[in-house]
Amino acid sequence: MDNVFPAFDSANGTSGGFATFQRGLQRWWHQLPAAVRARVWPGILATLVMLGMLLAFHQVVRAAVQQSELRLKATAVQAEATWRCHAMSSLGASESCLLQLNSVPRSDPVLAVQDKPWVRQPSVQYAWENPVAE
Repeated sequence: MDNVFPAFDSANGTSGGFATFQRGLQRWWHQLPAAVRARVWPGILATLVMLGMLLAFHQVVRAAVQQSELRLKATAVQAEATWRCHAMSSLGASESCLLQLNSVPRSDPVLAVQDKPWVRQPSVQYAWENPVAE
């Protein structure tokens, strides 16, 4: 156990830069207290690394679930707004409502539906009280 880092010599017996670095590292290692050189530290380090990776994985999965929930909510709001447009009494108002609904670019469905005033109103009565201008 005394020789943790074996030295490698070249074919002609001289040590290169790597071997010099290795000897310096070996001296530093042997100057450390025995408690620091104990075999328990690699296990503790591996446990901490695994715990960190598990937490990072948890964050990624959590963000994916939140994004999925937002996308599902945006799709539901879009479907509800489309249903409200189809429920309007006059054909012109219905077509105008659908035209306004479909005029928003669909880069992000959450942003596409949150700016619509008829989407924010939860009741169908809003469509009857405030007809869309033709």
